[in-house]
Amino acid sequence: MRYLGLDLAWAPRQASAGAVMEPTEDGIRLISTSHLRAHEDVLSWVARNRGRSGAIMAVNAPLIVQNTGGRRKVDEQLEHHFSRYMVDEYQVNTVNASHPRTMGRALMRMGFDPDPQTEGDRVVETASQAAQILLFGLERPMRIKSGPIGARKDAAHRYRELVYGKLPFMNPELQDSDALEDLVNGELSKMNGSRLGELESKLDATLCAYVAAWLHLRGPNSCAFLGDLTNGYVLLPTPEEE
Repeated sequence: MRYLGLDLAWAPRQASAGAVMEPTEDGIRLISTSHLRAHEDVLSWVARNRGRSGAIMAVNAPLIVQNTGGRRKVDEQLEHHFSRYMVDEYQVNTVNASHPRTMGRALMRMGFDPDPQTEGDRVVETASQAAQILLFGLERPMRIKSGPIGARKDAAHRYRELVYGKLPFMNPELQDSDALEDLVNGELSKMNGSRLGELESKLDATLCAYVAAWLHLRGPNSCAFLGDLTNGYVLLPTPEEE
């Protein structure tokens, strides 16, 4: 089984990022991260990295969207639970989230089941900022992808420190690997805005892959499930239950 994390762009020609993890005898390891330039790259990446034994994928973007205006009930629930942590709020509907909704349907046609409690290949929606709060015990999520580049670099540096400093001591244990070293050791001071954006998206994708591993190795009962399968949901790890 492989664990795929996808930080999916909301527009077809915007860049996304993917991360791939695999189980080991004592935990999991990151085997690769990828910069994905367009939606065709995303689907090709999924096909290449699915693995012979299947895959569980967690996506940082809305996958099931039925409402034509306003926002989904699950987005209201996210606001209720995480507004005090300053997690970003989104108006998710079929107009502004048409691309991730289309990608979600494409993944389901590829055989990924959106039900996290089923067996076999699954695709679940998660929310990277809320996952940061829960996994890292933060009061605020890392502010990446927008704002002054200096502040973004500081946030990316802190994000990398948390991935490398926290996840290896959790269950499942993220073990060291060349891909993890490459992710956390890139020289931030030499990155322009484009390269920094690639790193930021790869960090979110890596956290998504960890959520996918969490779901498989610890089970749906170790996750919070907000929303429903018909109108959209978000799945989050719940380490406080340890």
